[in-house]
Amino acid sequence: MEKETLLSSVKSGDTISDVFMKNPNRFMPLLSFAQNILREDSFLSSEDRESIAAFTSSLNKCKFCTGSHKVFALSVGANKEELNKILSYEYSDLKLAPVLDYVKKLTLTPSELNLEDVKKVTDAGYSEDELKDAITVCAAFNMFNRIVEGHGVEENSDTWDISAEMINKYGYDRSKSQE
Repeated sequence: MEKETLLSSVKSGDTISDVFMKNPNRFMPLLSFAQNILREDSFLSSEDRESIAAFTSSLNKCKFCTGSHKVFALSVGANKEELNKILSYEYSDLKLAPVLDYVKKLTLTPSELNLEDVKKVTDAGYSEDELKDAITVCAAFNMFNRIVEGHGVEENSDTWDISAEMINKYGYDRSKSQE
């Protein structure tokens, strides 16, 4: 007997990609967006951006995105010990800490952001452009987390290593397969 899911059109074991492929005209632009913000040229490294994606997802308690983007971050060279600190909220000694604090506030209490929050990031040596890249990843993952949770996509670690390999080779939107 198959496990009951939140939506009848989303089967147990489905991933966010499965949800997207059921309506590619609607969702393909989001895969291109993910490719752009996570893997294309940026002021932040791919490791930092994937770590921010996993961190934002953990704040939202989205197990699927937290787990998958942890694997994706590691696949592009993120430090496992540092990533574990980030995901256990024990990151105060890391260089990325002020950015993560900003992302946390943007996720949990966005209307409370102020100039002091920006100053903490820039005083730590980050540029406004780096902060804007972090903001974009954070905002995107607040949306992606809601797509995953709203559709009832469950944590499914069986696919994450293969997905990381495919994303690294072809891109989130498969654009690299056409090069």
